[in-house]
Amino acid sequence: MDLSEIVAIPGMPGLFKITARRNDGLIVTSLLDDKTQFVSGRNNLFSTLDNITIYTTEDPIVLKEVLASIKKDGTAVPDAKDEKVLKAWMEKVLPTYDKEKVHVSDMKKLAKWYSILDSKSLIEELIAEKTEEESAETEAKKDLPKKESKHIVTKSDQGSKATSKPAPVRKITTPRKAT
Repeated sequence: MDLSEIVAIPGMPGLFKITARRNDGLIVTSLLDDKTQFVSGRNNLFSTLDNITIYTTEDPIVLKEVLASIKKDGTAVPDAKDEKVLKAWMEKVLPTYDKEKVHVSDMKKLAKWYSILDSKSLIEELIAEKTEEESAETEAKKDLPKKESKHIVTKSDQGSKATSKPAPVRKITTPRKAT
């Protein structure tokens, strides 16, 4: 299963697996109680978990990587009611998270989502998919021939030192048809 198949719906508890798509909404199955229902796109917003990132002091990190790091560390998910414990847990799980942009409510969602996915053994699947993707990418990089860059060597105005500059890029334009 992929994170693009799992959605969070504001106003509805838990996470949902997309069973089918319709023009006016989604048919989803709850990961909490396995009930299937139709959710209208007119009244609800859908957030697929593959589109969710967490702000850090550097670049935002994809939710999949955070879930994988929690699983690898083996840290227990704290009770979502205690803010101090949640903040300490988040600091341990993701030390570079942005303390101004990541709110306690976001930490609560992360803890609840992790618990739901871990109870369904979906995190192991996600980690396995991640390692398969990484190995496929490294194999693809090995198979590609190395590209040679084209440079033009020119003499500088000051002396006989040669400097290399990249070749100019030509812009190709297509003439418009007269109407």
